[in-house]
Amino acid sequence: MSLKVKYEKHILLWCANGFASVDMWLSVIRKLKEKEGIKIDFVFPEPSTLRLKDRNSGLFKLSEQFADDVIYRGFSCQWFISSTLIEASTAMNKTKFSKLDAEISYLSLRLTKGKASKYYILRVIGKYLSIIHKYFFQIRESFNQHALYDFSLLSGADGILYDATVEWKTVHSELKNELKNVQRFSMRHGLAITWVTSLFDCEQSVAKRSNVTVYSKSHLEVSGYKKCYGVLEENIVHAGIPRHDKDWIEFICNQFNNIKGDTFDSFVFLIGRQISPYHTAARKKKALKDIYNVICVKNKLKLIIKTHPKESLDGIDGIIYRDVLGVENYGKTWLFSNRHPFVLGKKSLFSISFYSGVPIDMLAINKPTIEYLNWEGLEGYDNKNSLRDEHGKPISQYTYVDIVLGARSKLELEQHVESILNQYETTVLSLRLRYDNFFKTFDNASEMVANDIYKKIQ
Repeated sequence: MSLKVKYEKHILLWCANGFASVDMWLSVIRKLKEKEGIKIDFVFPEPSTLRLKDRNSGLFKLSEQFADDVIYRGFSCQWFISSTLIEASTAMNKTKFSKLDAEISYLSLRLTKGKASKYYILRVIGKYLSIIHKYFFQIRESFNQHALYDFSLLSGADGILYDATVEWKTVHSELKNELKNVQRFSMRHGLAITWVTSLFDCEQSVAKRSNVTVYSKSHLEVSGYKKCYGVLEENIVHAGIPRHDKDWIEFICNQFNNIKGDTFDSFVFLIGRQISPYHTAARKKKALKDIYNVICVKNKLKLIIKTHPKESLDGIDGIIYRDVLGVENYGKTWLFSNRHPFVLGKKSLFSISFYSGVPIDMLAINKPTIEYLNWEGLEGYDNKNSLRDEHGKPISQYTYVDIVLGARSKLELEQHVESILNQYETTVLSLRLRYDNFFKTFDNASEMVANDIYKKIQ
């Protein structure tokens, strides 16, 4: 462990949604770190986050520059500390989480929380199964020399950077207990169109709270934060999207622009997504086949794919990419890349997504995105609560507000590609106008937020 530099103010970045939270806060953290006497520790309450994140990714390397200590929860539920992200990630990967571990965890959860929990004896069995499983993880973590940490030491922190919309999750119980008296500063992780989702459409108002300052992306979020999360209106500060500051995008591009390999001179950027109930294996295969035929075969263009953090190239997602796009075509018509989305976006002609907030990042650099997504017939996404287009078909929040070009079929994909290639300026302008209207971004938002936090923790 390195010697600690003296500091006056201690801030915690509570990575409630892994590196999605980190990505949202990094530009602000950079500005905070420019002030003297600030220490910012990254706290990871989800054990899987550091184990699954690609350490070669642009975001991981950026994060390493700004983290002081890294405090993380192990699979035993004990807390540990490391001086670097790479050190913490290495330790978590040494502590293997096998298929058997996953099955035991799932079984104990079913017995204690699922339908089986109505039977007392099964609930007790589930409880003791979980205790024994955690005990074995304690032995493994001790063997792999994780450095134990006393979490109560964080109760004296001056502020927490986090996302108030996920505070209710069980895994974040320390926020309600040990850290309940620490001042909080919230930005929603990821780039969702929150005002058209259930997150901001609660039936009943919650109790008011005065210890949270929210930096909202859009004026359309204000009523949702007030009603559903109890934030006082005077504590809601419009910040737009701080990571879209010109100097932050330039900083990122300068960091990774000179890396050679894993790129083409001209390409379409494909934003990956893991298979899931809303992106089934069969639908992912069809979408990839259509995308390859339209982009690579018909238009003689190339694809660069940045996978989602939850996509495993060694698992079913990797198999689907290689089977559909062709291993023999790798390096010729398609590639994987772990570069930062801004770097790929700037170099690309346009992007294609399955379901992601990254297209909003792309609009910050004036690049349009086609969202290829078909939810028709999927019970969880084609129901009475679904957002729908003019034809009554279920669509995502991004297509609903027309901030992406929505496609459900190969024909619609072809039409949008043709529109971008032949009427680029007109196509981009209509999307960019909506972006400007929704988020009302302004430059130096990161510095504004950093200054506001610094003033409030004095």
